[in-house]
Amino acid sequence: MRISNKVKSVLVVATSGALVGVGGFAVAAFVQDSTTGGVSGSAEAMTPATVTGAQTGTLLPGEKAYVTLTLSNPNANVKIKLLSVTPGDVAIDTVGNVADKPYCQGQLELSVAGADPLLPTLAVSEANFPYKLTDAVKMKDDTDIRCQAMTFHTTWTAQFQAVR
Repeated sequence: MRISNKVKSVLVVATSGALVGVGGFAVAAFVQDSTTGGVSGSAEAMTPATVTGAQTGTLLPGEKAYVTLTLSNPNANVKIKLLSVTPGDVAIDTVGNVADKPYCQGQLELSVAGADPLLPTLAVSEANFPYKLTDAVKMKDDTDIRCQAMTFHTTWTAQFQAVR
């Protein structure tokens, strides 16, 4: 039996169409969408670190003093890493003449330039870790006698991050 070229062409086209249809159906069978309801979770809690400070030395004009910050981690579940220390304000507590207080306020400079560049990570519940700020407080070179025997305190901001 002999098949004409025209019939062969129709059979090839029909077979191709059937294969494409089956292939399309197979792809469609593997596609599906799924949704879910809300999923609950929680974040770790971190209690703020405690920081106290002490200054080493009294100052004459042009002199610098060290400040040691004592860091403590009150957390029993996470370590904390010191991210930064920034100087805050200087407060004059006492001065010989109250009228000289504003002048003396401007005679002290704070700096973290001499801070230890290796920022510590405090272990869980670690307490009393000393972090030294070298030459952190400076009395200006041209400070005059109006500021002799004054007392003052400095403030510092320490920023921490919880880590595992």
